[in-house]
Amino acid sequence: MSSRPPKSFASLFWDVLRLSARSLWHSNVNPARVIVERQRALSILGLPPNATRQQIKKRYRDLAKRHHPDMGGNQQQMQRIVAAYEYLMKG
Repeated sequence: MSSRPPKSFASLFWDVLRLSARSLWHSNVNPARVIVERQRALSILGLPPNATRQQIKKRYRDLAKRHHPDMGGNQQQMQRIVAAYEYLMKG
């Protein structure tokens, strides 16, 4: 049995809140991380922050035609384009 006095409800509440906030910050659903990743993906595709799904799809197709390794493009660049497109279209 513990010799420490029991914590108050308020103390337990704040402990849980701190742990939850820390967990959220380090998770993949961190809102700041989502915004930064979206901006990065849009930048790779050369699109503005308010790009629509249709614009994303069209830009991806244009870039894929130009950068596909079978068309003489760079494989690493194409992988970045595909990753950016998939990230933007999943949400």
